Amino acid sequence: MGKRERRRKRERANKHQSQQRAATPQPIIWAFPEDAPRIRVVIKHDAPEDAQRISVLYWEVKGDGTWARTVSSIGVTSNIGAVATAHSHAVLLNCPCVNCSEPISVTNRSWANKVGGKYLDAEASSYLCGDCTVIQRREEIERQQRAAEQRRVEQERVQQESERFKRLIAGVIKDEDGKSEPTGPLAVENPLALALYVALISYATSNPGKAVPSLTSIGPMGWTGDGEQDRELLLALYYAGLLAIAPESPTQAFARSQDGDGIAFVSTEVAWRVIGGLAAAQERAREVKYVLQTQPGPRGASARDAFAALMDRMEIADIAAYLNNLLTKKYGYPEVPEARREELTEVIRKGFKHGYTPGQMICFAWRAADSAAAWKERNPRMGPPEAASASVTSLNGKIDRAIELHHSIPEYETPRWHEAPLALGSFRRLHADIRWVYNREVIGSCAQCDHQGLKETVRTESGTRALWRCTHPVDIPAQQQEPEEMSPQDGEPDPAGA
Repeated sequence: MGKRERRRKRERANKHQSQQRAATPQPIIWAFPEDAPRIRVVIKHDAPEDAQRISVLYWEVKGDGTWARTVSSIGVTSNIGAVATAHSHAVLLNCPCVNCSEPISVTNRSWANKVGGKYLDAEASSYLCGDCTVIQRREEIERQQRAAEQRRVEQERVQQESERFKRLIAGVIKDEDGKSEPTGPLAVENPLALALYVALISYATSNPGKAVPSLTSIGPMGWTGDGEQDRELLLALYYAGLLAIAPESPTQAFARSQDGDGIAFVSTEVAWRVIGGLAAAQERAREVKYVLQTQPGPRGASARDAFAALMDRMEIADIAAYLNNLLTKKYGYPEVPEARREELTEVIRKGFKHGYTPGQMICFAWRAADSAAAWKERNPRMGPPEAASASVTSLNGKIDRAIELHHSIPEYETPRWHEAPLALGSFRRLHADIRWVYNREVIGSCAQCDHQGLKETVRTESGTRALWRCTHPVDIPAQQQEPEEMSPQDGEPDPAGA
């Protein structure tokens, strides 16, 4: 195609477009101000003459860009704006679109001033023209649709993953439910784990039909007052085949294994089930207690020493916690200062070393806190921290005075708000049963063993006769004791020595 033919084709297209524009009714356009237009008014071609007049008056601006007249001066206010916006709109020539730089169209004066300011010449830093607004809305709708689709896909993926995770958990629970009998003979190396097993069976006996609770659900004191120790002991019993994961364990007690294909359990979150049924477990607990009582040689002595050391730590921690709770709950004081906690531990240990029972130590602690509070009231310059610190001094003095003067100290019960480790009561009974076996007075009164506490026994596993530790099953008459006071009474003299 030559140049002449292309020129003729272009002329025909221009002529066709001109004919189309001539055939299409064109809007009426006004520009204000005439010398330097800031606004161009576009009035519909079919607007009545009165509407055209009102539109021109409505949109007219002065040379500074402000409106030439108020709406009320044109006519009835409620009608003027409606007529003008129904038949016309304005283009702000000095306010380009931030996207395409084309002038922005507005439908009323209020919107014109929002975009262009008072003088209709402000840069519209955050406004778009009509076409760009449509494009932006379309893009936003598309973006929302894509986001909704992504959320739907993600929800489906999460749902599928959750269902797969639940199936894996169900598989684990099914495997755990299949553990109906211990895997073999009692083979737990850690004597503290054996002691905890006795406590767990005691708990299960008191709460038949219930799972052994998870560590996170029983509070900060746990079973022994040491959360990490509790976790290790429970795992030792689990891997020894004495405990299984209970079906009551929550979903958060399980997690993906490191390879992502399997599942692992969170030892602090799972609930536990005693393997073998309660009756069999009770018999096994009696076997555990008998082993701790009678196991001979260095291994047995080491196990008993380890358990006695644990009991010592638990009893001391329990009294220290009770004293701190007294200070904070009853008197509103802080706990014993960090600098004096080691001293507090030694003071409490001294009390137990001199034979005072936990109940008597509770009495000492109660009186020490009360005396510290009374001392603070007599000395207004002393504050709560000084009173908390003074409770350690008071406790030490009361124990020393009771030892020196051989005071008879009553036993106090701990209040309900005091949280002790769950295993403490069971451990106290087990500790007393072990000490009973080695008590010299009990040995001397037992008719079934010699002066060393040994008796001739036929060993079941070998059928041979051997000397074995006697547990003194016959009750030994206890000496008559005076009735013990069980709770503090206001107004009575201080038996621990005020």
